[in-house]
Amino acid sequence: MVGCPSPPGSRVPEPLDAAALAAPVIGPVTHLEEVSGFVGNQTYRLESESGTFYLKSAAAGAISAEAQASSDARSLGIPVPTILTVATGDPAYLISEAVPGNPADASATEAIRAAGTHLRLLHVITGPAYGIVSEDLHPTWPDFLSTATAHLDEIVPADLADRLRAHLPPAIAQLPATRPALLHGDLHPRHLYTEGTTLTAIIDWSDATYGDPLYDLARFSISAPTEALLDGYGLQLTPAIERTFSLYRIVWSLIALYAEHRAGGDWFDAHIVRITKELAG
Repeated sequence: MVGCPSPPGSRVPEPLDAAALAAPVIGPVTHLEEVSGFVGNQTYRLESESGTFYLKSAAAGAISAEAQASSDARSLGIPVPTILTVATGDPAYLISEAVPGNPADASATEAIRAAGTHLRLLHVITGPAYGIVSEDLHPTWPDFLSTATAHLDEIVPADLADRLRAHLPPAIAQLPATRPALLHGDLHPRHLYTEGTTLTAIIDWSDATYGDPLYDLARFSISAPTEALLDGYGLQLTPAIERTFSLYRIVWSLIALYAEHRAGGDWFDAHIVRITKELAG
């Protein structure tokens, strides 16, 4: 997007010797390839005589949050990758075992329905406050949602920023009170792994968040239809819930857009188009 420079503090990861970091855990690495993903992270697929593994490097807070959220989910029987080691120094990284199967797509109805059931379990866990687990938490859910407007002038055109400042505060003020449930934070089909119709794992927990369970469901609705997910979750979509979904799609997109700018990325247009569409109703 033209005219939106990256905010101060942009972080471009330094090159990482993933094989050297992984060898003490999985043995000598026989094959290594970098996996594409969020520009602020580095992820590698590694093979050794012990099997196939992934090494993910990110900010220390995100690594800690992913490890903790994965552990919490596993304690409830939710299928997640097995994490072998967590390092929160410099570099911060975790190493996990590869999960069976392949990423799902929107047609994986049974796996998506199972994910909805697991999500309902996850949302039983309550956090200490509200917001992204790896960042500073907020005393209320509206306080967290309002942070989405903090950097509008840096990430969206001026006319869109003005429309968002008019739209978001009253919409956030109308939300009912909610407890800080543990959320995946970035749930979409490619974070669901399947073998045939069976869900084998829910991956990538680094955006774990404490907040309204509907926020998780709304994030999924950005990438795929929600019928199967809501069926597994046990929730019927109503006009009021759809209005909340629309608000949360805007907020999630703004947070993702700012993160992309801050990390020095360039994946902006899809977020801008989505926000504009939601505002148009």
